[in-house]
Amino acid sequence: MIVRPQEIQANQQVKQPIILIVDDVSENLDVLRGALESEYRVRPAPNGQIALRAANVSPHPDLVLLDIMMPEMDGYEVCRRLKAKEETRDIPIIFVTAKKEEDDELDGLNLGAVDYITKPISIPILKARIKTHLALQSANKNLEKHNQNLITERELIEDIILKMRDTEGFDARHLRFLVAPVEVTAGDMLLSTFTPDGRQLVLLGDFTGHGLPAAIGSPLVTYILYDLAKRGNSGAEILQEINIQLCAKLPIGVFFAAIFLEISSDRQKASLWNSALPTGLLIRDGEVHDNFPSEIIPLGISKSIEIAKTVKTIKLKKGDHLFAFSDGIVEAKGLNGDMFGEKRLEDFLKKAAIENNPLDDLLAILESHTGSCVHDDDITLVEIQF
Repeated sequence: MIVRPQEIQANQQVKQPIILIVDDVSENLDVLRGALESEYRVRPAPNGQIALRAANVSPHPDLVLLDIMMPEMDGYEVCRRLKAKEETRDIPIIFVTAKKEEDDELDGLNLGAVDYITKPISIPILKARIKTHLALQSANKNLEKHNQNLITERELIEDIILKMRDTEGFDARHLRFLVAPVEVTAGDMLLSTFTPDGRQLVLLGDFTGHGLPAAIGSPLVTYILYDLAKRGNSGAEILQEINIQLCAKLPIGVFFAAIFLEISSDRQKASLWNSALPTGLLIRDGEVHDNFPSEIIPLGISKSIEIAKTVKTIKLKKGDHLFAFSDGIVEAKGLNGDMFGEKRLEDFLKKAAIENNPLDDLLAILESHTGSCVHDDDITLVEIQF
Protein backbone atom coordinates (compact mmCIF):
# COMPACT_ATOMS: atom_id res chain seq x y z
CA MET A 1 0.00 0.00 0.00
CA ILE A 2 1.42 3.39 -1.03
CA VAL A 3 0.72 6.34 1.28
CA ARG A 4 1.20 9.71 -0.34
CA PRO A 5 2.84 12.55 1.65
CA GLN A 6 -0.24 14.75 1.23
CA GLU A 7 -2.40 12.00 2.83
CA ILE A 8 -0.06 11.82 5.83
CA GLN A 9 -0.23 15.60 6.14
CA ALA A 10 -4.03 15.51 5.88
CA ASN A 11 -4.29 12.85 8.60
CA GLN A 12 -1.99 14.82 10.88
CA GLN A 13 -4.06 17.94 10.27
CA VAL A 14 -7.28 16.16 11.26
CA LYS A 15 -5.74 15.23 14.60
CA GLN A 16 -4.58 18.78 15.32
CA PRO A 17 -6.68 20.68 17.90
CA ILE A 18 -8.88 23.42 16.50
CA ILE A 19 -8.36 26.95 17.84
CA LEU A 20 -11.05 29.56 17.20
CA ILE A 21 -9.50 33.08 17.26
CA VAL A 22 -11.93 35.97 17.64
CA ASP A 23 -10.71 39.54 17.17
CA ASP A 24 -12.09 42.50 15.22
CA VAL A 25 -8.58 43.78 14.36
CA SER A 26 -7.30 41.95 11.29
CA GLU A 27 -3.63 42.52 12.25
CA ASN A 28 -4.21 40.72 15.54
CA LEU A 29 -5.85 37.82 13.74
CA ASP A 30 -2.90 37.58 11.36
CA VAL A 31 -0.34 37.58 14.19
CA LEU A 32 -2.12 34.90 16.18
CA ARG A 33 -2.85 32.81 13.13
CA GLY A 34 0.78 32.95 12.04
CA ALA A 35 1.97 31.98 15.51
CA LEU A 36 -0.35 29.01 15.92
CA GLU A 37 -1.11 27.46 12.53
CA SER A 38 1.98 25.24 12.53
CA GLU A 39 0.63 23.38 15.60
CA TYR A 40 -3.14 23.86 15.38
CA ARG A 41 -5.99 24.18 12.93
CA VAL A 42 -6.95 27.83 13.18
CA ARG A 43 -10.44 29.31 12.59
CA PRO A 44 -10.31 33.12 12.47
CA ALA A 45 -13.45 35.17 13.22
CA PRO A 46 -13.53 39.00 12.87
CA ASN A 47 -16.63 39.54 15.06
CA GLY A 48 -18.94 37.92 17.57
CA GLN A 49 -21.64 36.74 15.16
CA ILE A 50 -19.18 34.95 12.90
CA ALA A 51 -17.47 33.51 16.01
CA LEU A 52 -20.73 31.93 17.18
CA ARG A 53 -21.35 30.38 13.77
CA ALA A 54 -17.76 29.13 13.59
CA ALA A 55 -18.01 27.60 17.09
CA ASN A 56 -21.08 25.60 16.08
CA VAL A 57 -19.45 24.05 13.01
CA SER A 58 -18.61 20.39 13.55
CA PRO A 59 -16.04 19.46 14.68
CA HIS A 60 -16.33 22.12 17.35
CA PRO A 61 -13.25 24.10 18.38
CA ASP A 62 -11.09 22.65 21.12
CA LEU A 63 -10.32 26.14 22.49
CA VAL A 64 -11.35 29.75 21.87
CA LEU A 65 -9.11 32.82 22.02
CA LEU A 66 -11.59 35.65 22.51
CA ASP A 67 -11.16 39.43 22.38
CA ILE A 68 -13.48 41.47 24.58
CA MET A 69 -13.76 44.90 22.94
CA MET A 70 -15.58 44.33 19.65
CA PRO A 71 -18.41 46.27 17.97
CA GLU A 72 -22.05 45.06 18.06
CA MET A 73 -21.31 42.01 20.23
CA ASP A 74 -18.47 42.10 22.75
CA GLY A 75 -16.50 39.11 23.97
CA TYR A 76 -18.45 38.83 27.20
CA GLU A 77 -21.67 38.26 25.26
CA VAL A 78 -19.98 35.74 22.95
CA CYS A 79 -18.80 33.87 26.04
CA ARG A 80 -22.30 33.92 27.56
CA ARG A 81 -23.84 32.46 24.41
CA LEU A 82 -21.19 29.77 24.04
CA LYS A 83 -21.69 28.72 27.66
CA ALA A 84 -25.48 28.69 27.22
CA LYS A 85 -25.43 25.98 24.54
CA GLU A 86 -24.85 22.33 25.36
CA GLU A 87 -22.69 21.80 22.27
CA THR A 88 -20.24 24.59 23.14
CA ARG A 89 -20.47 25.09 26.92
CA ASP A 90 -17.44 22.92 27.68
CA ILE A 91 -15.07 24.56 25.19
CA PRO A 92 -12.30 26.33 27.17
CA ILE A 93 -12.23 30.07 26.52
CA ILE A 94 -9.20 32.30 27.02
CA PHE A 95 -9.86 36.03 26.91
CA VAL A 96 -7.11 37.87 25.02
CA THR A 97 -7.72 41.59 25.52
CA ALA A 98 -6.36 45.07 26.18
CA LYS A 99 -8.70 45.44 29.18
CA LYS A 100 -6.36 45.23 32.16
CA GLU A 101 -8.52 46.14 35.15
CA GLU A 102 -8.99 43.54 37.85
CA ASP A 103 -12.78 43.84 37.60
CA ASP A 104 -12.60 43.09 33.87
CA GLU A 105 -10.65 39.91 34.53
CA LEU A 106 -13.06 38.86 37.28
CA ASP A 107 -16.02 39.43 34.95
CA GLY A 108 -14.44 37.19 32.33
CA LEU A 109 -13.59 34.40 34.74
CA ASN A 110 -17.03 34.57 36.34
CA LEU A 111 -18.57 34.01 32.91
CA GLY A 112 -16.72 30.71 32.69
CA ALA A 113 -13.46 31.57 30.92
CA VAL A 114 -10.50 29.43 31.95
CA ASP A 115 -7.88 32.15 31.56
CA TYR A 116 -7.36 35.87 30.92
CA ILE A 117 -4.37 37.25 29.00
CA THR A 118 -3.77 40.97 28.49
CA LYS A 119 -2.25 42.60 25.43
CA PRO A 120 0.46 43.03 24.28
CA ILE A 121 0.70 39.27 24.01
CA SER A 122 3.80 37.16 24.69
CA ILE A 123 3.49 34.41 22.09
CA PRO A 124 5.53 31.85 24.11
CA ILE A 125 3.33 32.44 27.17
CA LEU A 126 0.17 32.23 25.05
CA LYS A 127 1.30 28.91 23.57
CA ALA A 128 2.09 27.56 27.02
CA ARG A 129 -1.35 28.58 28.31
CA ILE A 130 -3.03 26.99 25.29
CA LYS A 131 -1.16 23.70 25.79
CA THR A 132 -2.05 23.68 29.47
CA HIS A 133 -5.76 24.20 28.92
CA LEU A 134 -5.94 21.74 26.04
CA ALA A 135 -4.26 19.16 28.26
CA LEU A 136 -6.74 19.89 31.06
CA GLN A 137 -9.65 19.62 28.62
CA SER A 138 -8.35 16.30 27.33
CA ALA A 139 -7.92 15.01 30.89
CA ASN A 140 -11.47 16.09 31.77
CA LYS A 141 -12.87 14.31 28.73
CA ASN A 142 -10.95 11.14 29.58
CA LEU A 143 -12.13 11.37 33.19
CA GLU A 144 -15.74 11.84 32.07
CA LYS A 145 -15.45 8.84 29.76
CA HIS A 146 -13.89 6.79 32.56
CA ASN A 147 -16.65 7.82 34.97
CA GLN A 148 -19.30 6.88 32.43
CA ASN A 149 -17.69 3.46 32.04
CA LEU A 150 -17.72 3.05 35.83
CA ILE A 151 -21.39 4.01 35.96
CA THR A 152 -22.21 1.48 33.26
CA GLU A 153 -20.24 -1.24 35.05
CA ARG A 154 -21.85 -0.35 38.38
CA GLU A 155 -25.34 -0.58 36.87
CA LEU A 156 -24.46 -3.99 35.43
CA ILE A 157 -23.16 -5.26 38.79
CA GLU A 158 -26.24 -3.87 40.57
CA ASP A 159 -28.47 -5.71 38.11
CA ILE A 160 -26.56 -8.95 38.67
CA ILE A 161 -26.77 -8.63 42.47
CA LEU A 162 -30.48 -7.84 42.38
CA LYS A 163 -31.15 -10.86 40.17
CA MET A 164 -29.09 -13.06 42.46
CA ARG A 165 -31.27 -12.00 45.38
CA ASP A 166 -33.94 -14.61 44.76
CA THR A 167 -37.03 -12.51 45.52
CA GLU A 168 -39.21 -15.34 44.20
CA GLY A 169 -38.33 -17.27 47.34
CA PHE A 170 -39.64 -14.50 49.62
CA ASP A 171 -42.85 -15.51 51.41
CA ALA A 172 -44.62 -12.52 52.98
CA ARG A 173 -47.25 -14.42 54.96
CA HIS A 174 -47.75 -13.01 58.49
CA LEU A 175 -45.43 -10.09 57.70
CA ARG A 176 -45.60 -6.35 57.33
CA PHE A 177 -42.41 -4.54 56.46
CA LEU A 178 -40.82 -1.23 55.53
CA VAL A 179 -37.77 -1.16 53.27
CA ALA A 180 -36.18 2.19 52.36
CA PRO A 181 -32.65 1.75 50.97
CA VAL A 182 -30.18 4.57 50.39
CA GLU A 183 -29.17 2.99 47.07
CA VAL A 184 -30.62 0.35 44.76
CA THR A 185 -28.19 -2.26 46.08
CA ALA A 186 -28.80 -1.88 49.79
CA GLY A 187 -26.72 -3.23 52.67
CA ASP A 188 -29.95 -4.16 54.46
CA MET A 189 -31.83 -7.29 53.46
CA LEU A 190 -35.04 -9.02 54.46
CA LEU A 191 -35.72 -12.72 53.80
CA SER A 192 -38.70 -14.89 54.70
CA THR A 193 -39.60 -18.46 53.79
CA PHE A 194 -41.23 -21.63 55.11
CA THR A 195 -39.71 -25.07 55.58
CA PRO A 196 -41.50 -28.22 54.33
CA ASP A 197 -42.71 -28.93 57.89
CA GLY A 198 -44.28 -25.47 58.23
CA ARG A 199 -41.67 -23.51 60.20
CA GLN A 200 -41.28 -19.88 59.17
CA LEU A 201 -37.76 -18.44 58.87
CA VAL A 202 -37.30 -14.66 58.88
CA LEU A 203 -33.96 -12.91 58.60
CA LEU A 204 -33.38 -9.16 58.77
CA GLY A 205 -29.73 -8.38 58.04
CA ASP A 206 -27.45 -5.39 57.66
CA PHE A 207 -24.04 -5.55 56.02
CA THR A 208 -21.59 -2.82 57.01
CA GLY A 209 -22.06 0.36 54.99
CA HIS A 210 -24.40 0.55 52.02
CA GLY A 211 -24.23 0.40 48.25
CA LEU A 212 -22.25 -2.22 46.31
CA PRO A 213 -19.64 -3.09 49.00
CA ALA A 214 -22.44 -3.73 51.49
CA ALA A 215 -24.65 -5.65 49.07
CA ILE A 216 -21.96 -7.98 47.82
CA GLY A 217 -22.67 -10.70 50.40
CA SER A 218 -26.45 -10.64 50.15
CA PRO A 219 -26.79 -13.18 47.28
CA LEU A 220 -24.74 -15.68 49.29
CA VAL A 221 -26.91 -15.28 52.41
CA THR A 222 -30.06 -15.48 50.30
CA TYR A 223 -28.95 -18.69 48.60
CA ILE A 224 -27.92 -20.42 51.84
CA LEU A 225 -31.12 -19.59 53.70
CA TYR A 226 -33.54 -20.54 50.94
CA ASP A 227 -31.61 -23.64 49.91
CA LEU A 228 -31.26 -25.06 53.43
CA ALA A 229 -34.87 -24.12 54.29
CA LYS A 230 -36.08 -26.27 51.38
CA ARG A 231 -34.02 -29.13 52.75
CA GLY A 232 -35.65 -28.75 56.17
CA ASN A 233 -32.55 -27.71 58.13
CA SER A 234 -33.00 -26.16 61.56
CA GLY A 235 -32.62 -22.43 62.14
CA ALA A 236 -29.41 -22.99 64.14
CA GLU A 237 -27.89 -25.03 61.30
CA ILE A 238 -28.79 -22.40 58.72
CA LEU A 239 -27.38 -19.50 60.73
CA GLN A 240 -24.22 -21.48 61.52
CA GLU A 241 -23.68 -22.14 57.80
CA ILE A 242 -24.27 -18.47 56.93
CA ASN A 243 -21.61 -17.43 59.46
CA ILE A 244 -19.09 -20.03 58.24
CA GLN A 245 -19.52 -19.01 54.59
CA LEU A 246 -19.34 -15.29 55.35
CA CYS A 247 -16.15 -15.80 57.36
CA ALA A 248 -14.66 -17.63 54.38
CA LYS A 249 -15.80 -15.29 51.64
CA LEU A 250 -16.31 -11.73 52.93
CA PRO A 251 -13.47 -9.24 52.41
CA ILE A 252 -11.76 -7.85 55.50
CA GLY A 253 -13.78 -5.11 57.15
CA VAL A 254 -17.15 -6.28 55.85
CA PHE A 255 -19.41 -8.09 58.30
CA PHE A 256 -23.08 -8.89 58.79
CA ALA A 257 -25.43 -7.94 61.62
CA ALA A 258 -28.72 -9.81 61.70
CA ILE A 259 -31.81 -10.88 63.61
CA PHE A 260 -32.88 -14.39 62.66
CA LEU A 261 -36.17 -16.01 63.69
CA GLU A 262 -37.34 -19.59 63.45
CA ILE A 263 -41.09 -19.80 64.19
CA SER A 264 -42.70 -23.13 64.98
CA SER A 265 -45.38 -24.50 62.64
CA ASP A 266 -48.09 -23.94 65.29
CA ARG A 267 -46.82 -20.34 65.71
CA GLN A 268 -46.70 -20.67 69.49
CA LYS A 269 -42.92 -20.63 69.87
CA ALA A 270 -39.95 -18.97 68.21
CA SER A 271 -36.18 -19.22 68.39
CA LEU A 272 -34.40 -15.89 67.96
CA TRP A 273 -30.79 -14.87 67.44
CA ASN A 274 -29.68 -11.22 67.55
CA SER A 275 -26.25 -10.66 66.06
CA ALA A 276 -25.33 -6.97 66.62
CA LEU A 277 -28.64 -5.41 65.55
CA PRO A 278 -30.75 -3.09 67.73
CA THR A 279 -32.92 -4.75 70.37
CA GLY A 280 -35.92 -6.58 68.90
CA LEU A 281 -39.33 -6.16 70.54
CA LEU A 282 -42.31 -8.39 71.34
CA ILE A 283 -45.43 -6.24 71.74
CA ARG A 284 -48.43 -7.80 73.43
CA ASP A 285 -51.68 -5.93 74.13
CA GLY A 286 -50.08 -2.64 73.13
CA GLU A 287 -47.11 -2.88 75.50
CA VAL A 288 -43.57 -4.20 75.23
CA HIS A 289 -43.81 -7.71 76.68
CA ASP A 290 -40.21 -8.76 75.97
CA ASN A 291 -37.10 -7.50 74.23
CA PHE A 292 -34.20 -9.20 72.51
CA PRO A 293 -30.85 -7.41 72.72
CA SER A 294 -27.82 -8.52 70.77
CA GLU A 295 -26.15 -11.64 72.16
CA ILE A 296 -23.69 -12.36 69.34
CA ILE A 297 -20.91 -10.48 67.55
CA PRO A 298 -21.59 -9.70 63.86
CA LEU A 299 -21.51 -12.68 61.53
CA GLY A 300 -18.57 -13.08 59.16
CA ILE A 301 -15.94 -12.27 61.81
CA SER A 302 -15.35 -15.54 63.67
CA LYS A 303 -16.19 -19.16 62.88
CA SER A 304 -16.10 -19.98 66.59
CA ILE A 305 -19.56 -18.53 67.33
CA GLU A 306 -21.66 -21.31 68.87
CA ILE A 307 -25.02 -20.49 67.34
CA ALA A 308 -26.95 -23.20 69.19
CA LYS A 309 -25.87 -21.76 72.59
CA THR A 310 -26.88 -18.17 71.82
CA VAL A 311 -30.55 -18.74 70.96
CA LYS A 312 -33.40 -17.06 72.83
CA THR A 313 -36.67 -19.03 73.02
CA ILE A 314 -39.93 -17.07 72.89
CA LYS A 315 -43.42 -18.23 73.85
CA LEU A 316 -46.06 -16.59 71.67
CA LYS A 317 -49.77 -15.86 71.88
CA LYS A 318 -52.34 -15.00 69.25
CA GLY A 319 -52.28 -11.24 68.68
CA ASP A 320 -48.56 -10.83 69.44
CA HIS A 321 -46.37 -8.62 67.25
CA LEU A 322 -42.63 -9.23 66.88
CA PHE A 323 -40.56 -6.35 65.52
CA ALA A 324 -37.00 -6.29 64.22
CA PHE A 325 -35.25 -3.32 62.61
CA SER A 326 -31.90 -2.11 61.34
CA ASP A 327 -29.89 0.66 63.00
CA GLY A 328 -30.68 3.13 60.21
CA ILE A 329 -33.88 3.99 62.10
CA VAL A 330 -32.68 4.45 65.67
CA GLU A 331 -29.44 6.19 64.60
CA ALA A 332 -31.12 8.76 62.33
CA LYS A 333 -29.77 12.14 63.49
CA GLY A 334 -32.10 15.02 64.24
CA LEU A 335 -31.63 18.72 63.58
CA ASN A 336 -29.98 19.09 66.99
CA GLY A 337 -27.69 16.10 66.47
CA ASP A 338 -29.77 13.78 68.69
CA MET A 339 -30.56 10.28 67.42
CA PHE A 340 -34.13 9.14 66.79
CA GLY A 341 -33.54 6.46 69.39
CA GLU A 342 -35.30 3.31 70.52
CA LYS A 343 -37.88 5.10 72.71
CA ARG A 344 -39.41 7.05 69.80
CA LEU A 345 -39.45 3.92 67.68
CA GLU A 346 -40.99 1.89 70.50
CA ASP A 347 -43.82 4.43 70.85
CA PHE A 348 -44.48 4.23 67.11
CA LEU A 349 -44.46 0.42 67.07
CA LYS A 350 -46.85 0.08 70.03
CA LYS A 351 -49.33 2.34 68.28
CA ALA A 352 -48.84 0.58 64.94
CA ALA A 353 -49.49 -2.79 66.59
CA ILE A 354 -52.73 -1.64 68.25
CA GLU A 355 -54.15 0.43 65.40
CA ASN A 356 -52.60 -1.48 62.48
CA ASN A 357 -51.20 1.80 61.12
CA PRO A 358 -49.08 1.57 57.96
CA LEU A 359 -45.39 1.11 58.74
CA ASP A 360 -44.63 3.65 56.00
CA ASP A 361 -45.90 6.33 58.42
CA LEU A 362 -42.52 5.99 60.13
CA LEU A 363 -40.81 7.69 57.17
CA ALA A 364 -42.78 10.90 57.75
CA ILE A 365 -41.89 10.82 61.45
CA LEU A 366 -38.21 10.32 60.61
CA GLU A 367 -38.37 13.17 58.10
CA SER A 368 -39.81 15.45 60.77
CA HIS A 369 -37.03 14.44 63.16
CA THR A 370 -34.13 14.79 60.73
CA GLY A 371 -35.50 17.71 58.70
CA SER A 372 -34.89 15.81 55.48
CA CYS A 373 -36.58 13.17 53.36
CA VAL A 374 -33.11 11.81 52.51
CA HIS A 375 -31.68 9.31 55.00
CA ASP A 376 -28.01 8.45 55.47
CA ASP A 377 -28.44 4.73 56.07
CA ASP A 378 -30.67 1.94 54.83
CA ILE A 379 -33.93 1.59 56.73
CA THR A 380 -35.56 -1.80 57.22
CA LEU A 381 -38.34 -2.73 59.64
CA VAL A 382 -40.28 -5.99 59.80
CA GLU A 383 -43.36 -6.91 61.85
CA ILE A 384 -44.27 -10.57 62.32
CA GLN A 385 -47.89 -11.09 63.32
CA PHE A 386 -49.30 -13.98 65.35
